[in-house]
Amino acid sequence: MGVLSAALAVACRAALALAGVALVAMVVIVGWAVFGRFVLNDTPAWAEQVAMLLLGWVILGAAAAGVREGTHMGFDSLRGAMPAPLAKVCALLSDLVIAAFGFGMVWFGAELAAGVWDATLPTTGLPSGVEYLPIVLGGALITLFGLERLAAGLRGAPAPGQSETLLVSDA
Repeated sequence: MGVLSAALAVACRAALALAGVALVAMVVIVGWAVFGRFVLNDTPAWAEQVAMLLLGWVILGAAAAGVREGTHMGFDSLRGAMPAPLAKVCALLSDLVIAAFGFGMVWFGAELAAGVWDATLPTTGLPSGVEYLPIVLGGALITLFGLERLAAGLRGAPAPGQSETLLVSDA
């Protein structure tokens, strides 16, 4: 594993850790909001908005990690039925499309964030652009992880995550 691959492995673990922390925080905040609403009869105004912000970090952090580890959605059964050379071309094409999609997330997510940055979220006082930061960061990671998988495929090396202990498993 090269230096770049090791750095991307650390980024993958960090993205998944951030997603996990955001998920726990979201559960605590929603739990507090429910408790406040039904027990205290006083729901914190910021709870729903913060939970929605955290949801973006949960989804995109985990999605980026899924791209690196190859646990994202795909048509593996179709590829498995193809002859090996065609399956390899499809895998490379898939990684290229994933990287391009991630780049689009960065590009258009940054445009969205910049376009609404001057507005303020009413319950938190944060700039509205923070709603789109998970798209930008998640897209950057998806792009990098997709390119890493593409480079490994072109070299004939195992895809990242296949030679490591998976962070996410269906076992």
